[in-house]
Amino acid sequence: MARAIGVDIGERFLKVVELSGSGRSFRVQRVAIREIPGEAGHHDEGGSTDLTDDLVIEESGELHHVDEDDGPTKTRDERVSECLADVFRELKLPKEDVCATFPSHVSVNREIQVPFFEDDQIRKVVRFEAENHLHSHSIDDVVVNWIKTGETKDGSRLTIFASPKQELAERVAVMRRAGVDPAAIDLDATAIYTCLEAAGIIEANPNCIIVDVGASSSTLIMLVDGRPRVMRSFRLGVGKLEEQVGDELGLAAGESAAEVQRLGRADAGDLLVPSADLDPDTPETEKSHTQLKTEVVADSRTQFVTKLHREAVRSLASVSTDSPPDKILLLGGGSLLSGVPEALSERFGLPTESLNLLDHLDCKSPGNEPEFTGATIGAAVGAGLRMLGRNPFGVELLKDEFAPRNVFEVVRTTLATAITLLFLVIGIWTYSIKEQLKAERVKYDDMAAVVELMTFKAELAYQQGLENKTKDVAEKTARGWVKGLTRDEKRVSKMRNLLMRRHRFLQDRLGLRSDIPQLRSGVKCMYEIYKALSAKKREELGTWFQISEMIIQERRAVVKIVVDNRSVFDVVRRLLSQSPYFKDRARDQTKVVEPGAEQTVEGRFRQSFTFSFRDE
Repeated sequence: MARAIGVDIGERFLKVVELSGSGRSFRVQRVAIREIPGEAGHHDEGGSTDLTDDLVIEESGELHHVDEDDGPTKTRDERVSECLADVFRELKLPKEDVCATFPSHVSVNREIQVPFFEDDQIRKVVRFEAENHLHSHSIDDVVVNWIKTGETKDGSRLTIFASPKQELAERVAVMRRAGVDPAAIDLDATAIYTCLEAAGIIEANPNCIIVDVGASSSTLIMLVDGRPRVMRSFRLGVGKLEEQVGDELGLAAGESAAEVQRLGRADAGDLLVPSADLDPDTPETEKSHTQLKTEVVADSRTQFVTKLHREAVRSLASVSTDSPPDKILLLGGGSLLSGVPEALSERFGLPTESLNLLDHLDCKSPGNEPEFTGATIGAAVGAGLRMLGRNPFGVELLKDEFAPRNVFEVVRTTLATAITLLFLVIGIWTYSIKEQLKAERVKYDDMAAVVELMTFKAELAYQQGLENKTKDVAEKTARGWVKGLTRDEKRVSKMRNLLMRRHRFLQDRLGLRSDIPQLRSGVKCMYEIYKALSAKKREELGTWFQISEMIIQERRAVVKIVVDNRSVFDVVRRLLSQSPYFKDRARDQTKVVEPGAEQTVEGRFRQSFTFSFRDE
């Protein structure tokens, strides 16, 4: 039975699932969710807080230097690698068929349109189209993937994901440091969709909004008839809520997270606890402290929901559809906070449901916290399904230089079968091509023989009729030209070129050419100039008005006018510019006539006016 591993590395938790079966019928065999260890020496774990590389402050307020024996502080990537290696070692998981997720909020998401409908055509141009929409990254520094979100009368509407290669290389390095070389990497947003589709949730809710609220980011997917219309990730998670609570109450990161989980869990009731409901034996200071915590958590939760709603509205603002969503489905750790589903339902005006994927999946071992597991394993399950052959969007981040190093182990069996079939197909294809080539040669030779006869007769008629040669000489000339042609694939083309040359020559000789441009009348141009100037009475053009020179050519005309009053030039220009004849022939409609520089001649003024005609 085929087995596959899905890995989802989050901001706070590492999720690993083992699947068995196929893309259509599968089972979740094992689930491992591990909290990623914090930095050594952090207040949450080691009882002290880092100040510099070699100085820490204890909870008592004392300062001391870090012992050299403690060793250098491990980076987060090193801690993630160790945690991942521990999971694979403890569960004895295979390391061949592994698919990991990549955070969608790190990728650049853009909505674009392309004038194609077929996937093959879109695939050829999407990278070039994406380059015009990426202003913060070079196209060579990202891996481009896309999903089709709809069609219009002019083409297809796409959502593109440009994943930075640097962050992708770091994610691959983290896994390889743990001894795991992923065979594929999927986006967490598309992996969530794959999981929900395989679980039958999308079929039951074809028009809905899916919101996955994680620790550092949230993913929003709007479905229309079961297909994603909007898919977007943004940097807003429950970690922001915990940071705000910590700032308000003066708590460290771990303590603020604990308070949010304790006061915000589903069974904690209303976070706003009136003082009358508290135990009367409880000291007043303790009552106030409890009230403060609950009120701070409630206010922070309200602000968090407001920001989440604002981001969702921003993502959906430009969407128009005939099938509006009828439900909100919540996933992720944030969906377990009390009041969040109700607050989102109130703001959107839609019923909201917190999904527990374990209710829809065949899971053998859900782990110690099934509620948390059911809310957070969507991306990991979707990544594992990728290795079982379920891949609705074809998203792949391991391209070019990111191809897996253990690719032979991954595809060894498939490769052997493919090579065998390839040799068989090549043999059949070679035989078929040979037979087809023979048939095409026969057809070409038959066609060439017909063209030779036509060319011979045409050349014979030409030599006799136009060159005045006798029949014997004309026949010898025509037959010699045809026999002089080489017996290759260019033979028909050469005969065609000869016939076309003869045809054009005869057209010219007989005056049958249809592409000779019209020759405009110069007299007509002169007439229109006088007609335009005649729109004004002679006395309105000054006491002295003379057309001293007129040059009319095919592409332009120049008129030189002499007057005794400069203001007449403006009248002349206006009259010539208003002429329908010159407007129709003008190269530039905004500049029908161009006045030249003024000159003074014997006490009078002379100026030229130039008309530039467009090509006919």
